[in-house]
Amino acid sequence: MVRGAFDVDLTVFVNEFRGRQLSYMAGDWSDGMQREMQRAVANLLRDQGLRNHVLEVEHGTHYKHCVNLTARVMSVGGNKMEAVDMDIKLAPNVVQGSQVADRGKAQRDVLMADVLRQPARFWFWSRPPPKPDADPVREAALAEALTAVVVRISDRVKAVVRLLKCWYKYGLQAEIPNVPSVLLETVVLAAAQRLDMSKHEAEVSLFLAALELLDAAVTRREVVVLEAGPVWGYTRAQAESCRHVWRNDPVVVLHPIDPTCNLAAAGRTIHWHRLASKARALRRVVLHDSMHDLLVCSSLAPAVAAMFQSGRDF
Repeated sequence: MVRGAFDVDLTVFVNEFRGRQLSYMAGDWSDGMQREMQRAVANLLRDQGLRNHVLEVEHGTHYKHCVNLTARVMSVGGNKMEAVDMDIKLAPNVVQGSQVADRGKAQRDVLMADVLRQPARFWFWSRPPPKPDADPVREAALAEALTAVVVRISDRVKAVVRLLKCWYKYGLQAEIPNVPSVLLETVVLAAAQRLDMSKHEAEVSLFLAALELLDAAVTRREVVVLEAGPVWGYTRAQAESCRHVWRNDPVVVLHPIDPTCNLAAAGRTIHWHRLASKARALRRVVLHDSMHDLLVCSSLAPAVAAMFQSGRDF
């Protein structure tokens, strides 16, 4: 899903730190431990001559405790160097020593077992089992599972994902910062589940549906759920069982693997109603205005200009 000016997320699964074996289940991944590891990785990169290109980010647009690195890489055509933003996330490896072929699936099964387990029956005089809560560490450790879900979608859907992200990056980000790209991806994938993507005009229909769903998530507080299937995801009933975590959030776009994680709860201020207004306005242009209005005057115009300038298909 990474092309052109989009950034890169790199997840590093950690077995031990400074000679100490770390166990997520034993509670070793405290906030302080994460901060210490983050600082160690940042210092290591600075020692490699990247002092002016490394930033420790305690609260990013989505993930906590990541290291941002601006790296220079060769372009796809091999004719020039390009700057690429990279977020390095540290995550627990909960399947250390496992010989299974699909480690991402094994990691998901271990991490989500307690969250998705059906609540056991208990007597009225006994204490009910604790409800699952959101955990940024668990979410970071589900990176492989999330990639497995995304990689299975069709190229037609991926094209719309890139278009929506490009619309935001070039047309809106300066005015409405901090919207996580994974949230935009999830909105498109959730919208795609409601459409017949075999139709000739499916990409246009999906782009319009994604804009409408983004608007609905803000203005009507519609909960956006991507049904990723029984292998990776969860049922709507399981998502509802986690409503106590995000019921007071103004916008809810659930993580495809972990229903306790609201991708819209980014930890930074996001002007959601402004974003919804932009989505409605662009949808009106696509439906009712001229091609000139769309390509030159709308909020999509900067993305179109960037596409032609770079010669890339976003």
